[in-house]
Amino acid sequence: MRAPAEYIAQQPIQVNGVRAYNPGDDVPASAVSNLGLVVGEHVLPVHAGVIERPAGNARRADWEAYWLGQGMPREDIDGMTRDELAGRPPEVLGGDPDLNAAVHVVPDPLPDVVAVQAAEQTAEPVEPVERPAQNARKPEWVAYAVWRGMPRETAEDSTIPQLADADYDTLFGPERS
Repeated sequence: MRAPAEYIAQQPIQVNGVRAYNPGDDVPASAVSNLGLVVGEHVLPVHAGVIERPAGNARRADWEAYWLGQGMPREDIDGMTRDELAGRPPEVLGGDPDLNAAVHVVPDPLPDVVAVQAAEQTAEPVEPVERPAQNARKPEWVAYAVWRGMPRETAEDSTIPQLADADYDTLFGPERS
């Protein structure tokens, strides 16, 4: 069983034109960081301990950021003093996700190794690459390995005997048509 994620999506989130998270979906902290998602707007923490609570003598700005991350509305925060924010007990605010919220599109997400590999494999047109002969040159073996699903960097770092001996069916499934 996988560990629960630290955040829950509050609106649909798209990455590279594909809907990655729907409202209510678990969103790991790494995705929040990598995609530049705004806590309190795009995602909410699943419990009060996800975002570290500032020290009691922290600046007002630290307390504002903490409570925004907990889902407290900006107008409520603006109406409170620093001492009121610091004295408020920890809790998760925000309620149920809005299923009709606008989709948040991440304009320039960090590179995703799996997405890059999938893009190489699904790029059109996909020309079948025949298995090279034993005495073929390395570029032919690299092209075949990449076509079968091996990451280009791995194929280029491999030797011809390693590429020839790779069990492509077990590693990447049967040949595509």
